[in-house]
Amino acid sequence: MEINRGWSFKKLNGSAPATVDLPHTWYKDDDQYRGEAVYKKTVEVPDAACLILELGAADHTVTAYAGGTELGTHKGGYSRVRFEIPRECVKDGKIDLELHLNNSAVNDVSPLAGDFTVFGGLTRGVSLLVCGEDRFDYLYHATDGVIVRAAVDDAGNGILSLEPHTAVTGDAVIRYTLLDPQGQETARFVGAANVPETRQIPSPRLWDGRSDPALYTLRAELIVGGVTVDVTELKTGFRSVRMDPDRGFFLNGKHLRLNGVAVHQDFAGVYSAVTKREIDRNFELIEEIGANALRLSHYQHPAYTYDECDRRGYVVWAEIPMLKMTEDSALQENAVSQLTELILQNIHRPSVCSWGVQNEIGMFQDAPPIHEAVRKLVNVCGTLDPDRVVTCANLNTVKSKSGLNHLTPMVGYNIYFGWYYGKMGDYSAFLDNMHRDLPETALGISEYGVDCNLRFHSETPLVKDYSEEFQALWHETVYPIIDSKPYLWGSFIWNMFDFSSSRRDEGGQKYINAKGLVTHDREIRKDAFYYYKAKWSTEPFLHIREKRFEKRCRDSVDVKIYTNLPSAVLNGATAENDGNGRIVFPNQPLSDGKTIFTVTAEHEGCHFEDSVTFEKASEPDESYILPNSGAGETVKNWFLDEDIDTDAYYSLNDTAQEIMDSPEAYAVLKKYVPGLCPVLERGVIPLGLEMKSILSRETPEGLDLKELNGELMKILK
Repeated sequence: MEINRGWSFKKLNGSAPATVDLPHTWYKDDDQYRGEAVYKKTVEVPDAACLILELGAADHTVTAYAGGTELGTHKGGYSRVRFEIPRECVKDGKIDLELHLNNSAVNDVSPLAGDFTVFGGLTRGVSLLVCGEDRFDYLYHATDGVIVRAAVDDAGNGILSLEPHTAVTGDAVIRYTLLDPQGQETARFVGAANVPETRQIPSPRLWDGRSDPALYTLRAELIVGGVTVDVTELKTGFRSVRMDPDRGFFLNGKHLRLNGVAVHQDFAGVYSAVTKREIDRNFELIEEIGANALRLSHYQHPAYTYDECDRRGYVVWAEIPMLKMTEDSALQENAVSQLTELILQNIHRPSVCSWGVQNEIGMFQDAPPIHEAVRKLVNVCGTLDPDRVVTCANLNTVKSKSGLNHLTPMVGYNIYFGWYYGKMGDYSAFLDNMHRDLPETALGISEYGVDCNLRFHSETPLVKDYSEEFQALWHETVYPIIDSKPYLWGSFIWNMFDFSSSRRDEGGQKYINAKGLVTHDREIRKDAFYYYKAKWSTEPFLHIREKRFEKRCRDSVDVKIYTNLPSAVLNGATAENDGNGRIVFPNQPLSDGKTIFTVTAEHEGCHFEDSVTFEKASEPDESYILPNSGAGETVKNWFLDEDIDTDAYYSLNDTAQEIMDSPEAYAVLKKYVPGLCPVLERGVIPLGLEMKSILSRETPEGLDLKELNGELMKILK
């Protein structure tokens, strides 16, 4: 039974109590409270042998009380949590519940870092499970009491493996029934309670991604003394997945390029307290763009999100919030706990094809003790779920030789050439070199994108002008490079939606990472959205770009279209699709005042049409330009000698960690930047950053970077 309405809520900072309904987060952009808060509610309960309190998620940590009795503590803000309520806590048919939550920054619960908001709150609702004395063990990592593993053998038969967990007082059996996607019984058998069972399912209909997401239903009935005392049901699906280092991802033996988008959980106005309404809106837009895969970043998402991925056929990369690994044993134990919950609560889902164990931890430390901690997480995956692929996401400074590239068979790189560093065209050589250096690793792009503020526009878009035009230009330049590499398993755009990042103040917007293809409120599709729709979607459409760039200080404009149609017509002239989802009508004259352009197309008996209005202006519109953005500026490595092999010698291109690991190179750094070294040793600055990046942020007065770099380049690696 849901108990989501009428909770008393109070932050323990002197603020007044309030009455709230769940799901709920206390985060607001203008009140970014990091601390403790208490939720209270008195609940009428039926007479039952067992009562279990279920929290969909409690961000960041929670200690639960019933009738003043402590039920337990859970650390980790994204997985389902359950506590048993002792019968003595029930008074006159009621229970006084008290939940103490805390989202303060701590050192033993992930995430320790990340470019996203830690919100705080009961963000996925609360329920009360009313159970009998004999029941499935819903306290076993907050699962449904039966761990379902579904696989496919080489002969095409389904292998159904069931691991039941029950709480029973006597002899009990479980009757299992498997229903096919049409609801017809395809298997029935009886097994002992708490004893694993494996059955072969001949020639099952396969869960085949977007083309045929066939789901089976596993019904388990707990029977004691001939009476059914408890029932649990789970959706599952039979499919096989594998990665090939040279050919990418295979689903059921067929190659499938992963055309993916990354997704955070939050939504404008409600932040992390999303409901089915917000999640359904997400999927409407994801379906429209034509993606076939989701990276559910950077933590366990709501159960309903995974339900919809199963039902709609999306290939999912699921992961834990491991964004900074340290040598703290408590943090490492927490990572194991969060990973175990992620896997066991979602192992039955056919959509989940890979478990992610870390994201960009190399930014902070890339060293053997950290590699060993990650290896333990990889081993957890192998023990609990040997049939799925284990993966990780590294940032650009992680070299191919790093141990972080040799722990998982699948690796993603989060790379932003042409935005944070380098040029757009650098993707090609970077990827080819990584593939050459890592011939046994299945390689792909786990993040790529640029920020965009829809207020800003440019006739000549440049890096860091935050214009809608630059975002579109960047994607239509970079994606063809990615798409041209057959060895990649695919890519995940960062991000499908703008998302909350409480630390950000960038590009004229506060508290938002604006790399999304759609705005935070899901109301506006940016132009780049339509570029990917042209590349991925089979639904015919036609979209004119730059509609928000209405005022144009010129005599003519290029009318640009994103479309998957072969051609279009403007003013009687026909232009062809260039193969990259674009049609351009160049140098269209603007009249004084406003000019309306209407583009049409006919395809397979259907008419397509879109219009845009441009206004001829005598002067550029200053509101389209972000003041002092540094647009067009890139960090030029003027201090590097291009004729020296920086792979063979140390330089400021190396990370802080790499230089610190070399006593000779670190001695040079201590000589030239003595004040920086204690800061590095305390871990205040991420050690995975390149030294040129660290020193460019605030160059010490009098430091000759070229001289420092020259001394480093005398040291052979």
